[in-house]
Amino acid sequence: MTMPKQRIYSVSELNKEARRILESEIGALWLKGEISNLTLAPSGHTYFTIKDATSEIAAVRFKGSSTLSSLRLDNGKQVLAYGRLTIYEPRGRYQFIVALIQPAGLGSLQLAFQQLKENLNKEGLFDKGHKKPLPHYPQRIGVVTSPSGAAIRDILSVFSRRWPAIQVYMFPALVQGEAAAYELVSSVALAERFSHDKTPLDLLIISRGGGSLEDLAAFNDEQLARAIFACSIPVVSAIGHEIDFTIADFVADLRAPTPSAAAELAVPDHTEVTSTLTTLVDMLGKRMTSLIEQKERGLETELKQYIFRLPSRQMETLSQRLDMLLAKLLRLTKESWKRQKQRQERLTGLLRLSDPGLPLQRGYSLTFLAGSTTSLRNSACLAQGQQIETHLLKGKILSQVEEVIDS
Repeated sequence: MTMPKQRIYSVSELNKEARRILESEIGALWLKGEISNLTLAPSGHTYFTIKDATSEIAAVRFKGSSTLSSLRLDNGKQVLAYGRLTIYEPRGRYQFIVALIQPAGLGSLQLAFQQLKENLNKEGLFDKGHKKPLPHYPQRIGVVTSPSGAAIRDILSVFSRRWPAIQVYMFPALVQGEAAAYELVSSVALAERFSHDKTPLDLLIISRGGGSLEDLAAFNDEQLARAIFACSIPVVSAIGHEIDFTIADFVADLRAPTPSAAAELAVPDHTEVTSTLTTLVDMLGKRMTSLIEQKERGLETELKQYIFRLPSRQMETLSQRLDMLLAKLLRLTKESWKRQKQRQERLTGLLRLSDPGLPLQRGYSLTFLAGSTTSLRNSACLAQGQQIETHLLKGKILSQVEEVIDS
């Protein structure tokens, strides 16, 4: 009997194919159930089971996954989890990878959003006193968003129209999905390091286009909120449409209703600035011209009132007085120079008398202990065998003491 020809799979191939089918055919979904067998691994990953009355499935929530609230996971708690089905190939284990997890029930995402909002508000993360002012004329702006999304195109378009000289630095990140919150936090940290170590940034824009509450979930992440609050760079949030609000909007230094609006708020309009500067220069020129003309008229009046109305006799008296003052000044100057010269001659004489080489010129010599700079004046300072130096006008003599005779 001939067996039909079929492909023979290895276990690894079968698990790999099953994983591909699960991930591609089913994709991401919401799953409702009760938590059991909860385990927190040393790596920070959380392993648990989601079950209902008749079935269960293994689940894992990896460290760094997005969450809308600081929901505490406990055995027996009813939850609503968002994620994707997969197979852990090494063990052939069918499991559910959780991206979001919220309390079960109607409006659970909105409830979790409100809970996180209230908690962070109580901590003071939304207080106006912590808001940093935006620079009026920024030179360098960082943008945290998807490099392929519409948000970055809208922002760059507004920048090129309003303030073409701006330098834009892109810090790419996913803006949707289970890894988005982690990438957004990492990009904010990267922007801070870049600003500190390489080029200071004047402003940071965090942005994405519109979407549902699930789509914007990454921007409701608690870790992202704390990263924005701790950021030393002023932050503008521009997430979704005008009706969308996220946790990032409340903690940012300024909230813009759209990415385009964020760019409008971030930079001035160069045409308006040019017009304002032109007006100010014109006003300054007119003011300076008016001031000069006013001073000229005042000087003219003063000259006519005083100088040209002085009688000729008074002018002669003032002229003679000026001659006398000049003569006195010249005399005092000469006397001062004479005193300075006499003082210099006295100091020169004193300096010549203190010249240590003067006695040498008259045939005397100076004797020092070897290595000393103080000349010997008393033989009692010497001992037999010591080295001495005798300095003459030209050269010196090295000697050894054979005998010391006190006078």
